[in-house]
Amino acid sequence: MTARTTSGVRVTWWGHSTVLVELDGATLLADPLLRHRTGWLRRSVPVPDACRWDRRTDAVLVSHLHHDHCDLPTLRRLRAPTVLAPAGAGAWLRSRGVDGVLELPVGSLRSVAPGVRVTAVPAYHSGRREPFGPVAQAVGHLVEGPSGTVWICGDTDLYDGMAELRALTASGRIDLALVPVWGWGPKLGPGHLDPERAARAVALSGAAHAVPVHWGTLHPWGLGRAVRVASASPGTRFATALEALPGPGLAHLLSVGGTLELPVASRRVRDRRLRDRRFRSLRGRDLKGGDLAAAVRRSL
Repeated sequence: MTARTTSGVRVTWWGHSTVLVELDGATLLADPLLRHRTGWLRRSVPVPDACRWDRRTDAVLVSHLHHDHCDLPTLRRLRAPTVLAPAGAGAWLRSRGVDGVLELPVGSLRSVAPGVRVTAVPAYHSGRREPFGPVAQAVGHLVEGPSGTVWICGDTDLYDGMAELRALTASGRIDLALVPVWGWGPKLGPGHLDPERAARAVALSGAAHAVPVHWGTLHPWGLGRAVRVASASPGTRFATALEALPGPGLAHLLSVGGTLELPVASRRVRDRRLRDRRFRSLRGRDLKGGDLAAAVRRSL
């Protein structure tokens, strides 16, 4: 097992939206899908050997209840001490045998390790568990520690409030964005980003670095060849589009199982006690897009 990262930011892409984030001694796993299939979807890339079920994880982050982001067998087997789920998902997950579930509504934050906090932020996407499951929020997450801030976008389309997300951080910046650039089919449905729109999302957020995810991993049963053709280029398209836009964003293309390490960010950190007071007014509120940004500005 790889030694835990005690400073700096380290992310490992395990395919689709599953990303291991190591930050200032904390280990978090986003939208874990560590099986060769979920429902009608199959992996076109094997699960990396480094995906260990006995790996210590401080928290699992679930962005929404879709099968490719909320895989119940994986969640049950991981047995993470904390599973941060969107509002409306907690009771359903617990009833399905997932332990450690805590709801984190948009605008709320929670400490997951000393000095490391997670804030739920908006995502423009359906949160229904298809076909007959509950409706919950769809969210992204800001993971913040002394070494930097990672924006895990979840599944989302563009929304104006992306430009204000950095105002939610103590440093006023986002160091790394994990941004979806495609899906699992030959075409994209609503509530998703294509590579060019994903580049715009990164530019809006002002993120210094970006890793494209949610591409090149899954395909519906029987459509493997067609999907492999459609999903071969989203990563490079995203990198090209981001390079053409103004802003600091630098794309990093990872293969499944690949890792990116960033050094400790140079940052001006505002007083955390002041930040805590500002966030108390946001906890438990269902804020989206510009509403969230407006609430933050009013609290400053």
